[in-house]
Amino acid sequence: MSKKNARAGGKFNGNHTSLIPLAALVCDIAHKNPTVTKISPGFIKAGLPSANGKRRMKVTKKEGALLLSIRDNTSHQEVYIYTTDTQWARRAIASEVKKNHVLVSYSD
Repeated sequence: MSKKNARAGGKFNGNHTSLIPLAALVCDIAHKNPTVTKISPGFIKAGLPSANGKRRMKVTKKEGALLLSIRDNTSHQEVYIYTTDTQWARRAIASEVKKNHVLVSYSD
């Protein structure tokens, strides 16, 4: 994973600093959100069958956090976004992500 897709410091937390390209975009959007207090990237699952360029993100509300399940073309990563206002952060992040032609779905 290239260093351009690694994030550390500030709101970023955890041992995994590498991000898949779409997760890097989503995390940068979340990092700018004033209600986001912490971003915790998970493991990367690489080498998946091609999604034919269909990038997508599933948003699940948790207690004080959002779980983002992010699928890029041949990789997948989950990212926890901790926030003081899950509803507002969910709308704001999804709105910005959709501008980048990413399919967003929701699970509660």
